[in-house]
Amino acid sequence: MSIDALFSASAGRAERMLRRQYDNPLFGDIEVSSFDIQQARQRDTEEVEAFVNEFRELVQQVAEMAPNAEADVVLKHKEALDKAYETSAGLAGEQAEMQEMIKRLLALMMQSMWKAVGNDAQGISKLEKEEQAREAHFALLAYPFITDLLSPDSPINEQVLLPSLLSEPPEVVSLAVQLFDPQQQKLLFMQGRELLQGLDSSHHRVKQAQQSLQEIAGLLQPANQQAD
Repeated sequence: MSIDALFSASAGRAERMLRRQYDNPLFGDIEVSSFDIQQARQRDTEEVEAFVNEFRELVQQVAEMAPNAEADVVLKHKEALDKAYETSAGLAGEQAEMQEMIKRLLALMMQSMWKAVGNDAQGISKLEKEEQAREAHFALLAYPFITDLLSPDSPINEQVLLPSLLSEPPEVVSLAVQLFDPQQQKLLFMQGRELLQGLDSSHHRVKQAQQSLQEIAGLLQPANQQAD
């Protein structure tokens, strides 16, 4: 059985990082063994177990929250649920059911906050913007690379950021690049051109990286025109 066939269909962040690096000249000469995959999968499993235990405690706290709880208590639980959703998005396995539960609990928190603001126009506007921002943020978290990139425990450090980014399909790159400011985008493009020089352009990973780099170039053009 080939190494590629050993990777999980719904891997966690550690195993995803290995899959990015496997047979990928953008990362240099990196060997990935079946043992490496097993170890990564074990770390991902432990991360799921730790999350489930923490989430159970959070659900219990929300369930015990008084109907007339103070605003700071509601806010604390809401922020914890937002964080829980972010964490769940990066976990191994199928987390859709867990995420739906988190969304339902968040809806309850928001109902309490909507009730608290009443007819206050400023408060209403603030909550509307918050819900829109959450919806957009959760949509981004549907992409594993972006989830890994935003995670506090991200395996995508500065050393592997560029090859990791260019290993993604152009449609993911177009979303991820928007998380960086224009100067950082320009730097990523310049460093990307340098990284691809001398690599075998017939390799499927390099071909995809070239397409992804063109995606970054296209995003730079409007900014450059605006600057002009």
